[in-house]
Amino acid sequence: MAAPRPINFQPIAVPSITVDELKSLTDNFGSKSFIGEGAYGKVYQATLKTGRAVVIKKLDSSNQPEQEFLSQVRINCNCKFFQW
Repeated sequence: MAAPRPINFQPIAVPSITVDELKSLTDNFGSKSFIGEGAYGKVYQATLKTGRAVVIKKLDSSNQPEQEFLSQVRINCNCKFFQW
């Protein structure tokens, strides 16, 4: 069995939002904004100042090795964005 090939991720442009802005948008990651949870973190809904509805995934690094966590960050940064 051949060894798995490493995945090379390309850098992408990600809008800059501060942690304070995220907290404000999600009511400090509160239950009103909470919409789900997966193996790697919780998901919240919010509306940006522009009026655009978004989901925000707050990754949890405490339950996984650092490399696996960084892989999840890269995967989430490559998510497709759809306009509804």
